[in-house]
Amino acid sequence: MKIDSEPRQFRELFPIDGPIKYVVPDYQRNYSWKEEQIEALFNDMINEDDGYYVGNLLISEEDGFENIIDGQQRLTTLNLMLLALFSRMNKETREQEISRDVQFKLIQDLADIKRRVLVDEENFSPRLELLKKDQEIWSKLVKILDGETNLPNNYGRFAFFKRFVYIADTLLGDLSGQELHDFYEKKFMSLTLLKISVPDLNDAYQVFASLNSKGLPLTPLDLLKNMYLSEIGSTPDKWMELTEVFTDGDNSDKQKMTRFVLNNYDAFEQKSASSLTKGKIVKSYQKLFDKYKSGYIDKLIERAKIYKKIDSDSNEYKYSLSGLAKLNATTTYPFLLNMLVNQEKYELTKENIDDMIKMIINFFIRRNFVLTPKSSNLRSFFNGWRKEIENKEYRGNQVMAFLERKIEKVTPTDDEFIHALNKGIYDQNKQTTRFILIMLQRTFDKKFFNKATPDSLDDFEGKKLRWTIEHILPQGNLPQNWINDIADGNALEASDLQEKHVHRLGNLTLTPYNSGLGQRSFQEKVNYKDGESEVGFNLNIFLNQSIDKGSSKFDIESIEERDQILRNKLMYMIAPEHKYS
Repeated sequence: MKIDSEPRQFRELFPIDGPIKYVVPDYQRNYSWKEEQIEALFNDMINEDDGYYVGNLLISEEDGFENIIDGQQRLTTLNLMLLALFSRMNKETREQEISRDVQFKLIQDLADIKRRVLVDEENFSPRLELLKKDQEIWSKLVKILDGETNLPNNYGRFAFFKRFVYIADTLLGDLSGQELHDFYEKKFMSLTLLKISVPDLNDAYQVFASLNSKGLPLTPLDLLKNMYLSEIGSTPDKWMELTEVFTDGDNSDKQKMTRFVLNNYDAFEQKSASSLTKGKIVKSYQKLFDKYKSGYIDKLIERAKIYKKIDSDSNEYKYSLSGLAKLNATTTYPFLLNMLVNQEKYELTKENIDDMIKMIINFFIRRNFVLTPKSSNLRSFFNGWRKEIENKEYRGNQVMAFLERKIEKVTPTDDEFIHALNKGIYDQNKQTTRFILIMLQRTFDKKFFNKATPDSLDDFEGKKLRWTIEHILPQGNLPQNWINDIADGNALEASDLQEKHVHRLGNLTLTPYNSGLGQRSFQEKVNYKDGESEVGFNLNIFLNQSIDKGSSKFDIESIEERDQILRNKLMYMIAPEHKYS
């Protein structure tokens, strides 16, 4: 078997000249990266040193094309990012405030990007060819390179298109013209991938199987352990004690321990508002161990015990530290770790801590649907606030008033939040949707769950949650009775209405028996039972009280009316309290 492998920078993989074309073979899956994966890659590109290694690219060279066997998700993301850069740069060149020097740089970048994205400018053929579903949208998107700005509105429902908009508007939206140029030239073009080339598909899959089955690679944690044991000259006992904090039975959670190491540094050692990256763990901690010697490991052990309460595996959807994990609020972990470790120093009561968590949770409920501020900005915000609290020596309610003001300043407005809710929430963020449904139920229903019927909203049956989210108007292909109910029998109109409204708050509830409801008619869903137990919409929970169960149908007007009711309750639940400021 002939295998060629060499590290290649992105500028070499996607040159401005030459016939290189990458093809995603038919047997591959469609593009599937989520926003959090894209943002993680973007943050690494921003924060790591130039020439950052982003992974492997395994290809088989057949019929003059580079068939992508492994690495297509990453490569597709980078191409979406490249096109988003073009879009943002193009807008910046027309800004009146831009200097002629920056404008000239961007114009050169625009010409450069166009030649990298297109393998054939005359026929407007992209250098990356995706699967049919993605390629249709990708082919339309690259028209941006030719000045096209009016993209089809109906593309907004496709995840592929949404990822492009997310990169352009959210990740790159705040960068100035000079920052866009620097990111493109210094960070993007120097990205390094290990390109592995094999002559045919059979060889490619042997290499792929080997890469993905031959054990686990060394992690930054392994290197840090080796450095601690060798350079500090210590026995492994203390390191084992630290590891045991993150060990359940025989299984050590290395991912959580790595997150702790990163968050500990940001919480106590970081001098700026930026964050420690995985690539800099060993070098940064080497300085700490050199300074504090073996004594630093004792600090890590005590802080790790507190950190486990924050980075929780609990299944509870509550206004508590466990609730933060459900909202992907990891950017707040360094701040909270510092507050909890220094709780006595900051003179914070248990009530203060509870209020702090509630503030942060209500903020993230809004943020997770509006998608601003960016997660990278959030980490800087919270790191900066932590430093200001330390420097100004705030105590007790001073800390709380300060945090209250800072959070309110960056919180999306009511109008922004309502606009996001109207676009649908379930498809935007299922975890946050579940969180608000459960909290609406717990906040406004004090009767259903009682001593005789304990609260089971967080309970599991086997590996599945007992209570699941139910769409009243069903997802998927609509049965004829639903087409009749929402569009008087017009299947095309029903499909359009379903797409627009199915994921809105007004169409969602909770049920302890989701699998039995599905595509049933509205009245069948109302009256559905599991044996003698009500599990349909007749189940008298708060969320079902706004469903008109006496009606023969549940149509778009019903969704709108119920949406208004639940939205008002939600806005009341997450309204700023101004308790301290």
